[in-house]
Amino acid sequence: MEDEFTVGVEEEYQLVDAETGALCSRAREVLTTDWSSEIRPELQETTLEIGSRICTSSAALESELRRLRFQVATTAAAVGLEIAAAGVHPFSRWEAHRLAQEERYRAIAEHYGRIARDEHNFGMHIHIGIPPRFDRVRLQNVVRHYAPHLIALAASSPFYEGEDTGYASYRMVLWRRWPNAGIPPRLDSEREYRSLLELLLTTGAIGDPRSHYWSVRPHAVYPTLEVRVTDVCPRVDDAVALAALVRALVVAVAEGRLREPASNLPDGTLVTLLAINEWRAMRYGLGGWLVDPSAPGGRLPVRSAVLRLVDDVAPTAEEIGEGAMPGAIAELLERGNGADRMRRIHAAYGGLVPVVEWVIGETKLGTGLDRRRSQRERVA
Repeated sequence: MEDEFTVGVEEEYQLVDAETGALCSRAREVLTTDWSSEIRPELQETTLEIGSRICTSSAALESELRRLRFQVATTAAAVGLEIAAAGVHPFSRWEAHRLAQEERYRAIAEHYGRIARDEHNFGMHIHIGIPPRFDRVRLQNVVRHYAPHLIALAASSPFYEGEDTGYASYRMVLWRRWPNAGIPPRLDSEREYRSLLELLLTTGAIGDPRSHYWSVRPHAVYPTLEVRVTDVCPRVDDAVALAALVRALVVAVAEGRLREPASNLPDGTLVTLLAINEWRAMRYGLGGWLVDPSAPGGRLPVRSAVLRLVDDVAPTAEEIGEGAMPGAIAELLERGNGADRMRRIHAAYGGLVPVVEWVIGETKLGTGLDRRRSQRERVA
């Protein structure tokens, strides 16, 4: 089982000026100096993306992410830039930035208009490999309940266009503008899902199968279940902890150890509640509460919900070699998510340039490029 349910991660990084911390549209320039062929463009020229190799353990994934962050950071440094792993840039606006010129991205910009032109957000996508004997949509029906938990743990985008938005993940607010984003409905099977995709493709509602953006989805190309709600995490440790949690969650669902929370609600009502919980996680992060009809008063604190999930999947995590996951999630809860720590840096140092500097340092922490003393001085 350990080797069957593999894990892989995609991360999107901001390209920022090394002196000012401002967002830069220079991805094409950076890519010309990349000898590894492991760095990819994205919709905006402000973004570089990586995808890890297929991994069978958190230890392997951690090594991959540290290696890839090192690769991207050194490639960007060759042209005087830094990389920053956070859900949105704290102060740079969208105007004057350039879109990538690849054919697919030009088609997206043509189709979606303004929301594509001003879209500068940076996520982490977690892929869990699913053996052929399992129906990914049936797994999705259960995993979607825990999207709010993951949003809250990964949130790293409280500041946007120079102000505190009041949100823990403003990236997810921006992402929700896209068609087909949000909580998926309950479907019976992958066959039903493929029928839906075929209709959307035939009518031209979407340009290709990858342009379907549910919070959790069967990937159109890879045999994976993909979780798309998480901001990119400043710290590799947090990214790895989240991937381990998702892996244990998916395996627990596949093995029948974790089922949909008991509810007599019709799916239309349930999707509405889950969408509300996604919003509450975006807004309040780890400090909020979720709607839970089974809890006293119908409310459950996010931290309690996360701890309950961790407890539920901990035996599965142990069996698949992810026994360190509960401790890693506990450490994340203790120090706070990226949004919590960014706000602490802002309060301590004032202004948003120090926040960007801190994110740059966190992004490179443990890669061999980090300045550990300065990181210790800016504890968050």
